[in-house]
Amino acid sequence: MQKLVLIVLLACGLVACSGESDSPAAAVERYLRTRITGDAAKLVSLACRAREAEARTEAASFAPMNAEIKALSCRADDEEGQYTVVACQGEMVTNYQGETRTWDLGARRFRTVQEDGRWKVCGYAR
Repeated sequence: MQKLVLIVLLACGLVACSGESDSPAAAVERYLRTRITGDAAKLVSLACRAREAEARTEAASFAPMNAEIKALSCRADDEEGQYTVVACQGEMVTNYQGETRTWDLGARRFRTVQEDGRWKVCGYAR
């Protein structure tokens, strides 16, 4: 019986330690990494309610691009009203119909907001 209790406690501890970080920067990193997969349902879950339609469009547009992200790092950078603004560094490389294109992920800053107890991406900062 004691072994069973110990195993259950250990398993619960491992599950708690394996959770994803929930911060504005981590939310943007998850969003960008999911966007390149084309997984619309997951991308919508990472977006705020006001941005769900745009998230579906982004997922559909990136799905056929065989995209990859290189050297991604994000950090909270500023406040904009209710939003925490996140700046990133790194590149996204897309390949569509033989054309390769590199996107600077530092060219835009992202708005994030806490919704439903989680940080979510909610558009771009001004």
